[in-house]
Amino acid sequence: MKRLSSTILFATLAFSSPFARAQQVGDEADIRAVLARETEGWNKFDVDEVISTFTADVVWQNPFGVRIHGAADMKKFLTDLLNRPGFRAGASTVPTTILDLRFTSPTTAAVWSDEKIAGLVNDLSGKPMQPRHSYYLKVLVKQNGAWKISDVLIMDIVHPA
Repeated sequence: MKRLSSTILFATLAFSSPFARAQQVGDEADIRAVLARETEGWNKFDVDEVISTFTADVVWQNPFGVRIHGAADMKKFLTDLLNRPGFRAGASTVPTTILDLRFTSPTTAAVWSDEKIAGLVNDLSGKPMQPRHSYYLKVLVKQNGAWKISDVLIMDIVHPA
């Protein structure tokens, strides 16, 4: 019991030290840079740039029920999606904004963000889609000193027409 108490005390002090806070500030900047690079890749329709921000075992799900496991399958999906005229027709009306960035451990962070997109066209029907207001929950992990996105869940607010 005494050993457990000592371990808990050490962990508490380690995470509350000025060094730990300084490290967290640096990590937050690194995470924001990864997310900016991912957004830039989406905006440029650059599959490789987007994929470079993900872990090899990424899990990604959009509000349409598409669920993907792994960077290789994600790359196949994005190659198709980012070349669709209907997807390319859309543009952010409110750029991606980080709403909350929270460290759950020294090597794991959860990030909430949102974005509004208009101008998308359904490639099957050719009809315009409703504007989207999407919320993103992304989990990032620090592996080999670098932050990467390991999980993505995209949720849309539905605005009745």
